[in-house]
Amino acid sequence: MDSDHITTLASEALRLSQLALREQLPHFGAALAVPKNCWTDDASGTDGVDFWWNPGEVCRLFAEDSRRLMRVQLHFVLHGLYLHAFREPVGERRLWALACDIATEYRIDRMAVPGFTRPIPAVRSRCYRELREAQLPIREQEVAGWLATQKEERLPELEQAFRRDDHTRWVSREADDEENPVHREIGAPEEFQRKMTAVHRWRTVFESLPQSEREHRRQAGGSGGGQTQAIVLEERKSYDYRRFLKRFAQDGEERSLDLDSFDYIPYDYSRSMYERLVFLEPLEYREVRRLREFVIAIDTSGSCSGETVRRFLEETWEILREKENFFEEMNVHIIQCDCLVQDHARITSEKEWRDYLRKIEVKGHGDTDFTPVFRLVDSLVESGELKDLRGLLYFTDGDGVYPSEAPAYETAFVFLNQELKKGKTPDWAYDLCLE
Repeated sequence: MDSDHITTLASEALRLSQLALREQLPHFGAALAVPKNCWTDDASGTDGVDFWWNPGEVCRLFAEDSRRLMRVQLHFVLHGLYLHAFREPVGERRLWALACDIATEYRIDRMAVPGFTRPIPAVRSRCYRELREAQLPIREQEVAGWLATQKEERLPELEQAFRRDDHTRWVSREADDEENPVHREIGAPEEFQRKMTAVHRWRTVFESLPQSEREHRRQAGGSGGGQTQAIVLEERKSYDYRRFLKRFAQDGEERSLDLDSFDYIPYDYSRSMYERLVFLEPLEYREVRRLREFVIAIDTSGSCSGETVRRFLEETWEILREKENFFEEMNVHIIQCDCLVQDHARITSEKEWRDYLRKIEVKGHGDTDFTPVFRLVDSLVESGELKDLRGLLYFTDGDGVYPSEAPAYETAFVFLNQELKKGKTPDWAYDLCLE
């Protein structure tokens, strides 16, 4: 196969890989457009301005697993965003390059891009754990200092685990000009301008990334899902967050014999002195503090897997199945929502919620937008269907569009655990993890 044909195949592989990355990380679209793809007979790498690819290496990566090529591209992009090729090395140049690779791979691992290696390989995981145990932030300068304390024989293992590209282009630009301190500082005018333009573009994209991500999340709430998934619930021990639920409870009377307030002396006297007559009977009502009106919302978007939704529903079941949590006459609304309200059920008795749980199906699997639930609940409050709403529990993974303003009732976004939590909840909401 001639070199031109290999280069053509490599160019198409890069194009497809970039399209896949844009789909997985749409807010990185501007970053992917900054560099130009160039070809080299040497190992693939970046000089901070362009991406230099070896055609044979690109074809091999794409043929083995297209996601490996995607990861290398993302590795290059993060080198550019953090200006690794332009920054002054901290300490020994080899350790600095490895520190940049470790910080880069750590950032990619934290992105949890679908299809990338899971679980994290042992060498990378052990390195992250050691840095955390040393109480060091996983940033380039701190990692370089930590590497300086490691035995030299360990470095090849770390380079094998973290390196994705060749870094000689970071060094060669300075090495070529070592005899001329002025050129070493700024390079030839055209080269200097090229570098400064690249630095400016990378910085602009880097600073706009948070806004791009927020914009994407806002736009992601655009299409509702039409899928339906049957869920089989398993009875299990609930997590202990009932103490949290008590803040939403309210006082009220319930029809029940209140034997605690019953005075036995007059009762016994009347029964012994009079036939068919008693002075006091136990009270038929007693004061209790329970939940009467409540809303449980369940995120059924595509970002919540079937297993996650199943566990949310089990938690909901555990709340409702314990009668002492609710008044006999309850007004509980259970809402399923992705970016649209997919299902809304009103539960007023134990029998109704048992019937609901027997027939429940998860509906949605579209994009995520939390605001429709709040609009629905607000309309229920305005219409009088919810007269004294104290709170709303929203089971979710947190990856969606939040309301910009706080509702009139307390809200808790509930996550299975910190590892599955995505995004940051609003300041006005409670943030609760079940584990």
